[in-house]
Parts: sequence; C-alpha cells; structure tokens
Amino acid sequence: MIASHRHRFVFVKTRKTAGTSLEIALSRHCGPDDIVTRISPEDEELRAAAGGVGPQNDDTDPSSYAHMGARRIIQVVGRPTWDAYFTFAVERNPFDVVASSYRYSARKPTFTKTFGEFVRTPRRLDRLALNERLYRVGGRVAVDRVYRYEDLPDAVADISARLGVNLDLPHAKQGSGPHYRELYGPGDVEIVAQRFRRTISEFGYEF
Repeated sequence: MIASHRHRFVFVKTRKTAGTSLEIALSRHCGPDDIVTRISPEDEELRAAAGGVGPQNDDTDPSSYAHMGARRIIQVVGRPTWDAYFTFAVERNPFDVVASSYRYSARKPTFTKTFGEFVRTPRRLDRLALNERLYRVGGRVAVDRVYRYEDLPDAVADISARLGVNLDLPHAKQGSGPHYRELYGPGDVEIVAQRFRRTISEFGYEF
C-alpha cells in the first residue's frame, strides 16, 4: 500500500496483479511524508535499485502492511484524505490469478500439489479471493478506479497522466509457464468460477 500526500493518491495493493511492480514504480515519486509499506527483502533490493523509496511512516502502526484493505487504510489516513485523494487498485481474471499463484507455489521444492489439488484447497482460494474485498467497504467498491490487469499498459498511462508522473514499471516478479487454460482439468473451472463469481460477473471475465 502507498498513500502519497505529495501526489494525492492511495494505491490499494491486490495479489497477483503486478502490485509489487506498481508499488516500486510509484515509490520513486514519493516524498518523506508519504506512507510506503514494506515488501519482501528481495523486492526491496529491486526497489532500491530502481531508485524507489523504501518502507517509511508505517512502523508506528503494526497493522500497516502491503495488502491492507480499504477499510483499514481509511482508518490510517482518515476519511477526508481518502475522499480527497485518487484511490485505485488492480483486478485480474481470477482464472489467471489462481494459475499464477499455483505456478509461484510450484517453484518451491517442498510443494507437491497438482493444480487440481490446489484449486480444491479452500484456504488457497480464500486467500486469493480476498482481492475483491481489499478495494471494497461493506461489499461496495470504495476506490475511484479498479483497473484491469489485462489492460495494464493503458492503466499505467492513465495513472501517470492523473498523477503527473512518468511511471516505469519494473518486472518485479516475472511469471513463466503455460497459458493458464492449459492447467485446468475436469471440474477445476467450475470451482474457480463459483469462488470468484462476483469478480467474474462484475468485470466480465471468462475462462
């Protein structure tokens, strides 16, 4: 999460949506009074190399963390600030989000689940399904804009224009592997479609 008083914006960071890359790019334009939450040590090295501002103004509040939801951010920055600033998040096709999360997990030597087993592990999908709650309050979208990951170049151009900055996204976590559709087997699509039905419906996503 980043709350910038210098450029009057709040970035609500979702999972598997190029959030770290955006966070690094945005942090390059932050001032000393802006709130920048911490990311992984490896990503902090990338942020430093890119000339970004590291974690700051978040150590006084133990509930300040990267994937902080809108409700908590409003408590931290205050309702007047939230209402006055440009607030935004990024959403991604849930079928692709689940596949991306699986590919990331599969890189770990101790991970042995198949994709079918992965989507049938409730806690895995529940964690990813939190994305749609991060930018909502009381079930309603609370940010000014939810960009689509699939339209990221246009989103970056729009954010740059709105904030009056030039965002240059690093590839903080490059994904690799087959197209997400190739991972899905019998019954997998239905499970993901049911768990993410609101996001799929609201954003018009398809398998």
